Amino acid sequence: MKKTYAIAVALALLASCRSVTYEDLNPTIQPNQNLLPVLKIETDTSMYPRSYTVETEYYDQDDSSDYKKQRRSRLNSVERSTYRDPRKIEAANFFIKEVQENIIEQSGEKKGYIKMRITYLNNDSNFLYSLTKLPLFIPTFLGVPCGNSKYTTEVEVTIMDKKRSVIKRYTEKATDEEFQAMYWGYDGYDVKHKASMTSLKHALENIRHQINNDAPEIRSKLK
Repeated sequence: MKKTYAIAVALALLASCRSVTYEDLNPTIQPNQNLLPVLKIETDTSMYPRSYTVETEYYDQDDSSDYKKQRRSRLNSVERSTYRDPRKIEAANFFIKEVQENIIEQSGEKKGYIKMRITYLNNDSNFLYSLTKLPLFIPTFLGVPCGNSKYTTEVEVTIMDKKRSVIKRYTEKATDEEFQAMYWGYDGYDVKHKASMTSLKHALENIRHQINNDAPEIRSKLK
């Protein structure tokens, strides 16, 4: 009975969580006031793994006839499923969109290069199942988080002239925390995914503001 109830709660949790949406990864951003000339966009997202693995555990119920013994569930098997990590492509597309819409002019002669490189990634996850499953998973049904993902991303953006001589290099690190919860949180891999991409977004926003401030100097050297 307890196992059946736990499965029902898990299914309810999965069905109630948010998913990462297009709007989460493609926010509307106010363009720089001082746009740069057209630049060729390059990205290096090799820090992101190519894939991630999800493990699912399957248990057998011990049907011992001795009622004095505690009934225990025992691990029967573990199924491992591997999925392609979408962040490599998403981060590159996010930067391209950011540059084209908010940093450089829409047309004209290419004056140089702008390159993004992911230089650091760190994820701190914390799962609070022991606090939310008692009594009777009531905290979970009330929306109390059962876990979180605190993700830090460091990104480097380099602006170069036609000869690939460095004009400006910016490095920013940002952290975002997302929660796993019913009704308002994210589930499983999505909580890590959302925190990862939002931390990248914040880091690039900080760099965009710096580029805006340095735009007159950068333009003078892109000739």
